[in-house]
Amino acid sequence: MSSSQKAKIAFTVALFLLGLSGIAAGSIISRLYQAESLVRHTYDVEVGIGDFESSLTEVGRNRTSYIESGRPASLQAFEDAINKVDVELARVRQLTSDNPEQQELCDRLASNARERIAASRGSVELKQQNQSDPAKQLLFNFQVAKSAFDTAAITRQMKRNEDVLLEQRTHLSRLLFNTTLGVLFVSFLLSACMFWLHYYLLNRELRERRDAENQLRQLSLELIRVQDEEHRRFARELHDGLGQTLAGAKMIADVMAAGNSRDPEIAELTAILGDALSQTRTISYLFHPPFLDEIGFASAATWLVEGYTKRTGVAVSANIPRPKDRLPRSLELTLYRVLQEALNNIHRHSKSVRAEVTVLTDAECVTLRVKDYGQGIPPDTMAAFHGDGTRDGVGLTGMKERVREQGGKLEVRSEGTGTEIIVKIPIKAHIEYSNSSTAESVR
Repeated sequence: MSSSQKAKIAFTVALFLLGLSGIAAGSIISRLYQAESLVRHTYDVEVGIGDFESSLTEVGRNRTSYIESGRPASLQAFEDAINKVDVELARVRQLTSDNPEQQELCDRLASNARERIAASRGSVELKQQNQSDPAKQLLFNFQVAKSAFDTAAITRQMKRNEDVLLEQRTHLSRLLFNTTLGVLFVSFLLSACMFWLHYYLLNRELRERRDAENQLRQLSLELIRVQDEEHRRFARELHDGLGQTLAGAKMIADVMAAGNSRDPEIAELTAILGDALSQTRTISYLFHPPFLDEIGFASAATWLVEGYTKRTGVAVSANIPRPKDRLPRSLELTLYRVLQEALNNIHRHSKSVRAEVTVLTDAECVTLRVKDYGQGIPPDTMAAFHGDGTRDGVGLTGMKERVREQGGKLEVRSEGTGTEIIVKIPIKAHIEYSNSSTAESVR
């Protein structure tokens, strides 16, 4: 065989191998693309499950808001949230239509959602009928909580199933990638380019999500500021408007009572006006206590603890010394709101009969510690709080955002024997932040 013939054979073999490698690389790339689509589908399913859980949470939040406020807007939001549950469940069904096991879990999820919504509707209807029955409301709350735990168990199982599929599909992707390495160096380069592009897109998506989260966080902080300002304005209007009117009416009633000391109706009117005036002042102070603006956090916090003890019967041991130099106003407001929310949580959830409040202030930072001896926070709520914080409750989320805005740190410790909330906010950093914010607002 001549050298020319060997060259032709080598060229032919090279062309054959090049064509074969191209076909193999194309086939593997196609399968890699399919595997990537399946991975994205798995993520879509998990996102859909998360949206379904959020819709149920929104139903509960609007139910609570309506029961507490009785506002028609809250009732409408409650109905809208119920409609959203069906939409999100239908989406999950459609995404898992090719998985019989997931479809069976969807049926269980639908049944559980109906029970949960039925209990919520019963609670709302009780409120609509103006029936103040704490026992029935407690029963409905228990049913909602039980359904919520069942919902969490079902969704965890669905997510575990998707995680198994995700692991299998990820394993398939790795196997295909390793096969690409064995086929030819060119195929390796192609695969490397695809994974680089995929990595680049994922990073870009991650940056976009982080930007969106930052924007949402800023919006949340702005809503908190607006809420605080609205509370301050409402408290002032309530005190200066209705409060002064009631005070004037009580003065007139006192004069009438002095001239008609034996008239029981005038005496009763005087007592009613006094009670209404007292309640008006209490509501005004709860929205925004004047002590906070006038003489600082220590006096406002002391007043809050004393009033809380009288209203709830929870024995609170308070150690709130007045600092030598007054703290910045926004920092005082943050500490007050965190203390207020922590005490409310003790009354609503902890069932503790005693609590401790301690405030320590030094040149570097101020530390607020609130401890109770109740039943503690559920493990799943604590896990959410230490994780991404998306399901840790409105109260904890609000406290976390307030403290984060001040450059501080919120720590929650919970066991079966109680819960301890510790807030540490650096004073110097906060002053610098406040100065920069003030300068920005002036510009």
